[in-house]
Amino acid sequence: MCVEVALLAANTALSTIGAIREANVADATARAQARITDQQAQAQRNRAQFEIAQQRRQQRDALGRQVAQAGSQGTALTGQPIDLLADSAKQAELALQAIRFESEITARNLENQVELTRFTGRRQREAGLFRAGTSLLSGASKIAGRFGEAEEPSATPPIPRPRPPNLVTPPIPRRNPFRG
Repeated sequence: MCVEVALLAANTALSTIGAIREANVADATARAQARITDQQAQAQRNRAQFEIAQQRRQQRDALGRQVAQAGSQGTALTGQPIDLLADSAKQAELALQAIRFESEITARNLENQVELTRFTGRRQREAGLFRAGTSLLSGASKIAGRFGEAEEPSATPPIPRPRPPNLVTPPIPRRNPFRG
């Protein structure tokens, strides 16, 4: 019985430790994934800033070419030509805002994914700790049941065993010489 109890205790300890480690690994994995996704969100914003800077440079160049072309043709920058240039500048600004908007939506979706991943990791860790507690309580209950079987009296009384006959004769009492 001692060996059974020791094996039950060892099994309980290993199950409990395994559940705790599994919980910690799940949480650590979720945190690592969250860090990666958070970096992706930041990279998305950085990429958008780069794209906006490039787009802005290209737009300035295009606007400069339009002004130079109008000037080379002898067109005055008043009235319709200036309206066309203003319209081009507005369209360019809308394109920049579209890049910024799309990038921000993507970055926020990634940040939401970060929060969900962290939340999932915490829930997995809690679930693992509950499994560890359940394993511990289950093992303790089994061990207590093994000890309880040995200590609890059974419902039926034990059958008395016959005693072997006493083959030794009882000693003869001696008389005390001081008593008379």
